[in-house]
Amino acid sequence: MTPQRRLFLVTWLAGQAALYHAWTEYAAMPGVAREHGALMVLSAVLTLMPWLAGPGILWLLRRMPSGGVNLPHAEYWFTGERRALSLNRLAPYLDGFGSWLLVFLIGVLALFIYERVDPARAASVSELLFLAWTAAFLGGTVLWVRRVMAAFPAPEEATRGVKRFRRPGRRGR
Repeated sequence: MTPQRRLFLVTWLAGQAALYHAWTEYAAMPGVAREHGALMVLSAVLTLMPWLAGPGILWLLRRMPSGGVNLPHAEYWFTGERRALSLNRLAPYLDGFGSWLLVFLIGVLALFIYERVDPARAASVSELLFLAWTAAFLGGTVLWVRRVMAAFPAPEEATRGVKRFRRPGRRGR
């Protein structure tokens, strides 16, 4: 088991512990009880989405003969005999994204509870906290995408098997 997979599993268990705490300590409070359905949906999202966005994607990609990856140079890295090795190389990145998504969703759960338990104090800062938290998540996601793209660079022309032809042009231009 890779360190990224262990991190994902530990983070997922922390998310489940946060859900347990939310349901046992706060679900009966009037502000939270009024939005019981929202807490149920947030619980389902926190439980399932990190699996679907992280390791679940890899499970699906391994069952596809080709395609499914939208990266530059994917036709080189994710086809033929390179596909299995490239998916193995992609796995830690997907586990990392699943962990990152879990951290974000745990924060959303905390903000959800905070807004309903102490609405007077939360009114002045909750929107700003949520926007800052979302901006941090999006910024981290951009960094993650850049790291994934760097892990699968443009192949050298000799290994691509594609010749580059010069287009005849006019002199003087």
